[in-house]
Formats: sequence, structure tokens, C-alpha cells
Amino acid sequence: MDKNLFVTSSRVPPRRWLQAFPQAEILPILPSAVPAGTVAWLHNMTPAQLPGGRRPPGVHFVVLHDEPSDEAGLAALSQGAVGYCNAHATPELLHTVESVVRSQGLWVGESLLNRLLGGISNRLGNGSAGGNERLAGLSSREREIALCVARGESNKEIARELNLAERTIKLHLTSIFEKLQVRDRLQLALRVNSPE
Repeated sequence: MDKNLFVTSSRVPPRRWLQAFPQAEILPILPSAVPAGTVAWLHNMTPAQLPGGRRPPGVHFVVLHDEPSDEAGLAALSQGAVGYCNAHATPELLHTVESVVRSQGLWVGESLLNRLLGGISNRLGNGSAGGNERLAGLSSREREIALCVARGESNKEIARELNLAERTIKLHLTSIFEKLQVRDRLQLALRVNSPE
């Protein structure tokens, strides 16, 4: 059975953690033996800050911050976390995060995701000519939106730039993901910006 384990120094951890996962353990330190497949939720600490820097193999680390920021999220990801979110997220959102990381995905908020996408675009060539060839099956509007996503723009920024409603952008993205057989914005950006 897959476990959820919360590691926190807080005397009064948020009640919603146990609302989300009633069988979860809440402990002050990471135990010496943690089974593979466990999601270890680290409250206000990163994997590198665990005592002894010990990271058991096969454990998915999600960092929960009371005051999340893009910088702290980038630090957490660079230290081996596969998820980063607000410590006071709803039980429903915690379930979603768990599902994504157990499926070998990466969970971050929209602001941090857009920052990561922008970095990919800058390093790999801004999603221009090669990206257009990879988007041949899309309509001209879908190509335009895909390129905006690949540059790291949010739905709100794309809607403003293209003079469309945000819900229209979401509908186009659903179609783009389906046509290109990508799961999310990150996969789309990698497809558009890949050097080959």
C-alpha cells in the first residue's frame, strides 16, 4: 500500500492533511526506513535539509511551504522534490498533487510552471521555426497559443495578447494537448522547443 508521510516541526499541523489522507503519519523527522512508493510531504524544508541529507530510494518528495514562492519552489525542485505547493492547500488539491507525483509527474503552481517554461524556451531557442514544424496539425490560432505557452506565458497573458477570453484559451489548449498527444503545458513546451 502506498503511504503518505508528513514531516513537520510544527506542533499544530494543518488539519486538512489528515482530512486528505486519514491514514497518513505526521512525524517530526523522516524515519530511517521509508518504503519505496511513499509520498513524503516536507513542511517548510527541502529534501537537502533532511537530517543527514538521507533520501530513501523510490520516495516521492513534495515540499509544502506556508508562504510559497517561485524561488523556494525552484530550490526544492533542484534538491530532488517532485512537487511544490502551499502547506494549506485543500484536501482535494493534495489528492491531485499525490496523483500526479505517483504517476511520475511534476507538480508546481502556475507561476512557477510559467517561469520554468520561459527558461526552457530561452535555452532551446524560443519556439520559433522548428516549433512551427512540430505544430503542423494545429490550426493557426492553436499554433499561436502553443507558441505563447512554450514561451512561458500564462493563460491570462495569452488571452490579453490575443484579445480572447481565458476560457477560450483553455478550450484551445485542450484541443492542442489532444492533437499533439501531450499531457500538459510542460510537455507542450518541450515538444515546441526541442532542438530536433
